[in-house]
Amino acid sequence: MLPSSILHDEKVLLQQIAHGDEAAFSTLFYAYYASLHPFIMKLTRSAEDTEEVIQETFLRLWLGRDRLLEVETPQAWIHTVAVNECYKYLKKRSSRKDGLAGLRMVRSEDGEETLHAVQLKEIRQLVAEAVNRLPHRRRRIFQMSRDEGMTIPEIAEVLRISPNTVKNTLVTSLRKIREYLAAKGHGV
Repeated sequence: MLPSSILHDEKVLLQQIAHGDEAAFSTLFYAYYASLHPFIMKLTRSAEDTEEVIQETFLRLWLGRDRLLEVETPQAWIHTVAVNECYKYLKKRSSRKDGLAGLRMVRSEDGEETLHAVQLKEIRQLVAEAVNRLPHRRRRIFQMSRDEGMTIPEIAEVLRISPNTVKNTLVTSLRKIREYLAAKGHGV
């Protein structure tokens, strides 16, 4: 949980960051680091991966700072960015592991899969199940964003719907996926 003084000033910080204020960015980073770390750690189950995801989250925030003035609920938005970055990171890591499978075995000497590999496979499967349980339109928008790498405006244009509808659909989809993972023991 963030201190109330930070929560009160979040929108001001985002405005300052949008104008390139590195000190405001640093303040926001340190204010959110403590709440994001355990949140992401539950998903990655690795301190190294958690650090990577948090760095990517704030890198994305900084690189997209010109859009920060549009953010209505900073705390929810930052956590959504973190979940998205975590999802992308885990997906990239799993595909990288799949690509390396021929070079390096994921089994221990006695033939058992390593705990890490089993957990990763289980999380990938659960995310896929959760995505497949989404209603068709919500699933399509989610896949366009995550699998095809399309931006919110691009999706809105292709589907001829408002960007806000796309954004709300993605937020709802992520919430449903998190709920599904939580119900299966991998939640936040």
